[in-house]
Amino acid sequence: MAEVTIPNDLQRNFSLDTVSISNISETSMLVSTDHVKLDSNDAGEPPAKKSKVLLNDKTRLLEDRIGSILSCCICLDLSTLAMFQCINGHLMCASCFNHLLADCKMKDEQTTCPNCRCEISKSNCTRNLAVEKIISELPIQCDYCSKIFIRSEIKIHQSQNCPERPTICDYSLLGCNWNGSYQNLPSHLLVCECPTKTGAHLINTIRVQKRTYDDEKKSLETVVDLLSLNQIGVSDLILKPLRTDDFAAKLYFETSRFTALQYQWQVRARINDNTPHPHTTITRSLSYQLILKSKITQSIDLKFFILKGPHGDPSTLQIQPIIYHFEFNQNNTETEYLKLPISSQECNRILSSSSISFRLLMVQLDKP
Repeated sequence: MAEVTIPNDLQRNFSLDTVSISNISETSMLVSTDHVKLDSNDAGEPPAKKSKVLLNDKTRLLEDRIGSILSCCICLDLSTLAMFQCINGHLMCASCFNHLLADCKMKDEQTTCPNCRCEISKSNCTRNLAVEKIISELPIQCDYCSKIFIRSEIKIHQSQNCPERPTICDYSLLGCNWNGSYQNLPSHLLVCECPTKTGAHLINTIRVQKRTYDDEKKSLETVVDLLSLNQIGVSDLILKPLRTDDFAAKLYFETSRFTALQYQWQVRARINDNTPHPHTTITRSLSYQLILKSKITQSIDLKFFILKGPHGDPSTLQIQPIIYHFEFNQNNTETEYLKLPISSQECNRILSSSSISFRLLMVQLDKP
């Protein structure tokens, strides 16, 4: 085997390097025994700033960290509703998402994500089911007893199991107006006077209950009677958004002309009764009018009402039908604007859609 000879100069340099390395090792051991943490970023920082950095580095609960990440980027809250995300992954709860779409539609602007400003719509935003499931497993405090439950169980707890949940007296139908926590209900029932009242004392309460029942029964009988007539028109319609020719263009909706009861009709709708700048208000409403487009020689006595359409958004709640009565003639071919009985949140959900689907029932009354 061949031997390699190291020159004397290299041997001296090597020995010096070895000594320096050993000195560095000894120094690092001394520093570690003194429990001093060295950081190049801390050089030159005042003590106050260092203490603030150490204070901010305190460990938070995992639930708090996850909650801040999965919260809606608009309301900054963890919602129990559906969660949507833009193409870049920014999260929005269903309520804020629909409100944002409705606002931009009324302003005739392209809807953009509040974080990254990418274009968003119902076609390019998707639901994030994984985020919804994670949120359902995060803890939340009960509004009544202040105990902690996971979000998927809090609704059942607050409505059925919480001893502090609000309730009313078992004899409320007999006129008792007591309300309080569920755990106080047994003590109230011991002193409630309604079970001991005579029929003479309860007759007024029973009359009020019967009047309410009779009104509901009358409404149902009216619908049944209308559906039993010969001349009935059922039309599934779509309201499409349009804009006026004014300087400040206003949003309105209109259907195509349709035929019902051998006449041509059209439905038009508007937001907040055409008040200026409806996008700046929290309260939203939608009203519609029925317009007769055909020329007539005799009056038409008509009853009509609107229902949820079969091809509309399945998440939209049912529309409570209200029957309207109007007599069309040569001078009166348009009804007044009639409000739909829906909430502001439901109105935003309808406005966020590209079109509004509904069903119109029209019944022509026989002339006496």
